[in-house]
Amino acid sequence: MKKKIFIVILIFTCLFLGGCTKKKSIENLQIATGLSLDLDENGSLELSAQILNHHAVGDRPQEVSPVIVLSETGRTIQEAFRKLSTILPGKLFFSHFEILVIGEELAKAGIAPYIYFFSINEETIHQYNIIVARGCKGKDILKILSVVENIPAMSHYGKMISALDFYGIGKFYTVDKTINDINSPAIALSLGSLQIIGDIEKGNKLDNRKTIDLATYTKVSTLGIFRYDCLVGWLDEAESIGLNYLTNQIKSSFVVVTKADGNHASIEIYKSKLKKKLIVEGDKIKFKLSINFTGDITDDLTGITPHTNQYVADILERAKYEIRIMCEKAIQKTKEYKLDIFGFGRDIYRQNNSLWEKIKDNYHEEIFPNIEFEIIVDGELIRVKP
Repeated sequence: MKKKIFIVILIFTCLFLGGCTKKKSIENLQIATGLSLDLDENGSLELSAQILNHHAVGDRPQEVSPVIVLSETGRTIQEAFRKLSTILPGKLFFSHFEILVIGEELAKAGIAPYIYFFSINEETIHQYNIIVARGCKGKDILKILSVVENIPAMSHYGKMISALDFYGIGKFYTVDKTINDINSPAIALSLGSLQIIGDIEKGNKLDNRKTIDLATYTKVSTLGIFRYDCLVGWLDEAESIGLNYLTNQIKSSFVVVTKADGNHASIEIYKSKLKKKLIVEGDKIKFKLSINFTGDITDDLTGITPHTNQYVADILERAKYEIRIMCEKAIQKTKEYKLDIFGFGRDIYRQNNSLWEKIKDNYHEEIFPNIEFEIIVDGELIRVKP
């Protein structure tokens, strides 16, 4: 709601104060809410822009699409942007777009040549989220209409935030952070992703918003692993959550444990803190990783939740085990790819620079896979809610 109010205020500010454009007609203010980059059928760069339909601002009929998505190809992003002016009646205004979606095919080919444009462009504010379109093109993501949000880009942006804040999966990464990781020898890039569930063609029609059972929708998926700027693989769901534990990104999450009787219980995690200790013994590098969490027992499928110390202690031990396993799986997967997406190399650089200078040239390929990790998980369960 706040974002919608902001866009309305932005439009009228631009119209009446003249700060954004010299045009005085709202029809000439072409506001981009989301952008995507893809490779088309010929392997050329394709830029797509999700543009706010000004007729959808305010109390308008639902039959009017809230946005349109336009695409153009170009040898450079700037060329593709300028080509859009042959379709639009005014210059595209993209200072406040919400998401930049990278199609999976382009992500595999390499994103660095393209996202540098956004890092140096003076018109953009570097607060948008960079996302990979898993299993589809970026423009397909932009076209999927949402029921809960009028503007699709805002829906996608909100999903990425809520998935990270309440589930512990996903990632919010700006262009500055992305470029820093691409250029750093001490960390490998990872990005969050969205995937399309259902029929892509049905998802861009207004009828998709008029049924209880959605034919098509977007869903936050797992984290993509990059070698330099090229997508090379994916973490699974548990590994993605494990990575967020090991990078201090868990704000709220949950753990499901299996009790001795075979029934499941859930623990809500609402505080998690990671501490790292670098240990160097000769040629051996080791990290001691300590995770401390606070949570509540929220449900038990036996229907009985005893408020006893023995019961709480048993659930706590099982929760600690589940968190440790997720973290170990995340490290093991990235060791298989020989890519440190956690940033342990940065810890070595900061704490033992002389060692880093010796290992930086072959850190990912030879050093990281052989680093020993000791993961210690401890925590406290405050309440038994049921």
